[in-house]
Amino acid sequence: MAFDKQTITVPAGASVTMNFVNEDSVPHNFALYTDSSAATPIFVGEVIGKRSIVYSFVAPGTPGSYFFRCDVHPISMTGTFVVQ
Repeated sequence: MAFDKQTITVPAGASVTMNFVNEDSVPHNFALYTDSSAATPIFVGEVIGKRSIVYSFVAPGTPGSYFFRCDVHPISMTGTFVVQ
């Protein structure tokens, strides 16, 4: 299992709208954290089954690399969220 994109790049402070489509029969979500420890969440999307959902949140205002994952599959479904 993996996200279709390993890297997502957005401008600092941008309003982000993401059409999240789960094509699997197992639940997934999108969650954004300050780093790979996943100790400090920035956005945690609802866990969904086989359907789609629109997630909306504001990107961090500080440029840098952040960490995203599926909280249900935190080892295999990860990526980098780049704020420019």
